[in-house]
Amino acid sequence: MNSLTVPHITKARSVTRHLQTIAYDVTAACLTSNYLQVPGSFDVLEQPTGLAFVGRPGTLSRVARIEAGQSVRVDYRFRDDRLLFFSRILGQSEPGVWKLSRPRMVQRRTPRVQERRPVRGDVGLRMAMMTNQGIQPFTLIDLSSGGAAVQFDPRLVGLWVGRRMTVWLETPEHQGVVVTVEVRHVSRRGCAPGHKIAGVRFVDPGTQVRQVVDRVLIDD
Repeated sequence: MNSLTVPHITKARSVTRHLQTIAYDVTAACLTSNYLQVPGSFDVLEQPTGLAFVGRPGTLSRVARIEAGQSVRVDYRFRDDRLLFFSRILGQSEPGVWKLSRPRMVQRRTPRVQERRPVRGDVGLRMAMMTNQGIQPFTLIDLSSGGAAVQFDPRLVGLWVGRRMTVWLETPEHQGVVVTVEVRHVSRRGCAPGHKIAGVRFVDPGTQVRQVVDRVLIDD
């Protein structure tokens, strides 16, 4: 990826005002649910959020799988900024019009300062996650100071865009270094059969996490 996201609007009232503004000013947006991307635009609704996503005509035959409760990502351009937020589907006011929950924050996409680097197999860096079979380590595909890409088995653990969870970084020298991650994207591309790749962002990594990551990047 050649960009990363940073917090842009974080206060609840400011987020609400922003949603009311983009309902009138933004004419094109894209809603992503799992692997399905739906082009469309915003519309004004009554409470609770006052915002709905309207799928573009001609694409709605592909979106029957988008249901209430699903997590979605919404990308759009507002003035000079490329923005996005994560939300949940509250339901449909009519076919192809989805009511959105109020996002916790709006984020801005910015150029990535440090590109992610592939993680060599001999480095021994793994990301352990709680699964339906206990804590299991998974292979890291690439790494940067701000996040990583991890290959996982969706039969063992469910990862979706916007999910936050506690994981453990493991190397031959360090075991169980705790860090919170947020899932930014999920893909099947380039994976072994039955596996997926999730791109995750480190949320407020501590000193020990930075030491582990810097050691791997420097040794590479």
